[in-house]
Amino acid sequence: MIWPVVPLSKVADIERDGISPEAIGDGTLYLGLEHIESGGRIIEVKKVENGDLASTKFKFGPKHILYGKLRPYLAKIATPDFAGVCSTDILPILPGPQIDRSYLKHFLRQPSQVEIAKSRSAGANLPRLSPGELAKFEVPLPPLAEQERISTILDAADALRAKRRAVLAKLDTLAQSLFIEMFGDATTVEKRSLASVCDLITDGTHYTPTY
Repeated sequence: MIWPVVPLSKVADIERDGISPEAIGDGTLYLGLEHIESGGRIIEVKKVENGDLASTKFKFGPKHILYGKLRPYLAKIATPDFAGVCSTDILPILPGPQIDRSYLKHFLRQPSQVEIAKSRSAGANLPRLSPGELAKFEVPLPPLAEQERISTILDAADALRAKRRAVLAKLDTLAQSLFIEMFGDATTVEKRSLASVCDLITDGTHYTPTY
């Protein structure tokens, strides 16, 4: 099925609602790019007090998509479920009524769009994607019901990947625990040099077993 394709600016607003440092209240939640993983998982939310932040930030809410414009090839594209302020290297995108937020998130995260973002970035050492370039992204626009169906499938896939990461992390911890149980903590056990427990062969010979 062929769906209409529209510029991002037709279905969403890139909102840069700045707030000065002195207007940021105590207990405000803050997100910097360092708090978002590649792929969009929010790994930390920082609570700040008035005066903690030194420059203007952007306001966002639980309806926004947060798009990392600095080094966009990292695909730091998150969907927070809370309100707060973010670094100005993050662009808050507010989807309109024609587009599902989760659908748009997945569209922007797909490798082809990340590659487009990379190619349209400016700056050699610190490449950034401008809001104007982001607004030009062409977005396929199926009916809302189809968007929701697509996003439900992709959300489920994301959930499975998250569970897989959690299992792998637990396995790493288990392996470390078993090592310590069998051999002791490497920081406390007696250590000896390799030369004290092995013979060094320097004459070109080697041991040949006889059977």
